[in-house]
Amino acid sequence: MAIKVFTLTALMFAFCLGVAHLQAAEQEKFPNKTITWTVNASPGGGFDLHSRAVARTMRKILGVPIIVKNIPGAGGVISWNLLSQAKPDGYTIGIVNIPGAIVSQLFAKPKPQYDLKKFSWIGRISASPYMWAVGAKTSYHNLADMQKAKVFLITESGVGGTAWVVDALTASTMKFNPKFILGYGGAPAANMGIVQGEGDGRALGMDSPGQMRFVHEGQMRALWIYADKRDPDFPNVTTVREMGYPSLAALASHRVVAAPPGTPANRLAVLQKAFIQAVKSADTQAAFKKMDAKTSLLVGPDWVPVMNDLFELMEENSAGFTEYLK
Repeated sequence: MAIKVFTLTALMFAFCLGVAHLQAAEQEKFPNKTITWTVNASPGGGFDLHSRAVARTMRKILGVPIIVKNIPGAGGVISWNLLSQAKPDGYTIGIVNIPGAIVSQLFAKPKPQYDLKKFSWIGRISASPYMWAVGAKTSYHNLADMQKAKVFLITESGVGGTAWVVDALTASTMKFNPKFILGYGGAPAANMGIVQGEGDGRALGMDSPGQMRFVHEGQMRALWIYADKRDPDFPNVTTVREMGYPSLAALASHRVVAAPPGTPANRLAVLQKAFIQAVKSADTQAAFKKMDAKTSLLVGPDWVPVMNDLFELMEENSAGFTEYLK
């Protein structure tokens, strides 16, 4: 009888031990629940659309839901502050726009809580060139018209965003007098402000359908493109290099995905692998083609030196926008 009791006890112990191991394995499996992807802008702009295109495919690859959460405001600072404070378990990731986030970190007051150099970088989705456009009903047809104006009204969501950086550096370099009209919910809303006569012009992300439709539909007029060579889709639009401002050709909007500082390396590696597969996938590439946009993939370790170079560029050209931060 004692032998039977002992055997039964041993079997029960083995069963419980097996359940414990199974539970531990399930807990260690990553991911095994919903991932939240934060976006620093309103729905409809390039950051939102690019995020959703990649997130749709990453869901399939990882086998868990990915919820895209829009957190606009303060030029992206609100979203990035929250991302930096999120639990570093891999279940919160977010898109960051560079160089706007760099400028905010270096010069904004009050100083943001995030530190880009501490983020756990997943990778870059795209790098979008910019176009300068004005309202079709304005009297501005070239830079000379803008330079003659007593004040040129620029609409933006907030100080420090990437488009704001382009606006400020452009005004400083090309010598016209800007006045920023802030508080718009995102780039499409800022463009609508120009159409409605609340502003005169601004820089548009060329791979954002939500922005470029204002040009395609004739509501805004393109004056120049931030590039060394003319764009084949806009052969009659001059470039900043042709205008004599080659330094401005380097300005672009980098859309990069990060996890909070301190995200475990093994979980970050899972996210990076799924991110690479998602960006390269036929579904994502088809979505970008439909948006008239292109991916420019860089995985986290390859992105970091690019970011560091942009930090140096922003510090070297700080005089071009810090005067507008006051």
